[in-house]
Amino acid sequence: MQTVVELKNVNKKIKKQTILEDVNIKLTKGKIYGLVGSNGSGKSTLIKTILGLYKCKGQIIINGYDIKRDYKTIIGKIGTIVDYVSFYDYLSAYENLRYFANLYEVPMERVREVMKTVKLDKFDNKAVRYYSLGMKQRLGLAISLLKDPEILILDEPMNGLDPKGIVELRNLLLSFKDKTIIISSHLISEIEKIVDEVIFINNKKVITKSLEKNSLKKSVKIKVDNYEKLKKIINIPSFNEKEALYMSDEETAELNSKLVRNNVKVYRLEEENSLENILLKMMDGDKND
Repeated sequence: MQTVVELKNVNKKIKKQTILEDVNIKLTKGKIYGLVGSNGSGKSTLIKTILGLYKCKGQIIINGYDIKRDYKTIIGKIGTIVDYVSFYDYLSAYENLRYFANLYEVPMERVREVMKTVKLDKFDNKAVRYYSLGMKQRLGLAISLLKDPEILILDEPMNGLDPKGIVELRNLLLSFKDKTIIISSHLISEIEKIVDEVIFINNKKVITKSLEKNSLKKSVKIKVDNYEKLKKIINIPSFNEKEALYMSDEETAELNSKLVRNNVKVYRLEEENSLENILLKMMDGDKND
């Protein structure tokens, strides 16, 4: 698969403090990446470094171009929402987008296209000051889409959204089949629903982990009417009802079928957040190094 973003031995210090250390990652075309880590771990620093807003040691290559040498060529291929997006509150979404289209030297017909894409085309005459937070997030995304970028980098795009707004944004991002997307978010449960890989940052290190659904182990709590039969089926003699099993989706489905075939009543199969468990384990592992 085509590599769109590559970081080679990237190091970044801020006020003599090392934030990123020997970062080596490759991001491929058409995938959605979730950028996760604890507060202060360096997520925003990594984003701003990729965007060329921070100078760093090492090399950042985007679509074959070195960001240090070819910044003007590269930046036009990236759409981004970093920090708070400022709008003219007294203008409508259309008027705001016309302003940015003119600034970016984008044809005006593109304004109508992105408004339809983010479902703001029915609010032509409504001033942005009357928009909900979800509508403002969609307007920010529309601005980032004006140049039809190949790469989207979104820093906490789901912050403050209600459940309906989160679902709308999720479905919108999933519809961008040809774009490479990086999403930084604290909402692990939402990240897990849309990303193909997670970029995990902790203790200055950055790694990527694929989230192939059938291979991903989940913490599963199970309640049945006969634990003795369950122990024999899972071959764990010491298992008790307070413990969790770590299984993929396929393994969970297979266990459920075995229990039914052996006349074991299943009262509950409860999955805990799998990505969250993975991240906590990785953080614990780092503490022990």
